[in-house]
Formats: sequence, C-alpha cells, structure tokens
Amino acid sequence: MARGRKKSAPRRRKTFSIVNAIFSVAYANVISSGLFGVNILGFFLGLSGGTYGKYPGFVSGSGIGIKELMTDGSSFGTIIENAQKNLPNMLIQSVMLGVTERVFKSVMRKPLANVNRNLVKPLLGAGVRL
Repeated sequence: MARGRKKSAPRRRKTFSIVNAIFSVAYANVISSGLFGVNILGFFLGLSGGTYGKYPGFVSGSGIGIKELMTDGSSFGTIIENAQKNLPNMLIQSVMLGVTERVFKSVMRKPLANVNRNLVKPLLGAGVRL
C-alpha cells in the first residue's frame, strides 16, 4: 500500500511586530555606541560631533559616522580599538537587553494581546502587531 502524503505545516501570516522592531533598534544602538561611539541615529545621519547644518549634534566628541567610515580609511583602526575596549560592556548590555526583552514579553503578554485585538488590528490591519 502506498504511503500517504505528509501533511504540510500550516502557513502563518507574516506580520510586523512593533515591539520586536524596538528591541532590534536597541540592539543596533548597543553595537553602534560600542563600535562607533555614537547612537544609531548619529551614525547614519552624521551627528557625531558639534553640529549638523544649523542643528546641534547628539553626541560631542570623536564619534564615527557613516560619512567618516566611507571617506577616511584610518577610522577602521579606531573601530577595532573601540571594539577591544568596549566588548565587555557591549556583552553585558546585550545580555541584559535580552533578559529585559523576555521579561517584558512575558509580563505584557495579555495586555499587548488586548491592545492588538481591540486597537491595532482594527486600525492598521492584520499585518501589524505590537
């Protein structure tokens, strides 16, 4: 007798999670502040020292932005020095951020589900969730 076909796994709808996006930005901030000396916004916008146009910068000092990374070849040495100097601090921050994420998601599971069901899904649709 021929074997039956294996039942395929049910497909889940791909959704965008706002909470996961916030924690991803936090992880990126830990990495960019450890390696480049500026937060993620300062790295991409070049707000690493003094002013950006007429607006004051977010970080004063010798941060490395994406512009300096592309134009100055010696900035890679600074990144390696920063990585060696800040690695223990970055590890502690990332571990604590992971613990915070798990505790937050477990504690806020029911309230987030309630907000998703009653506010987010009717307003933004089924593709977005908290």
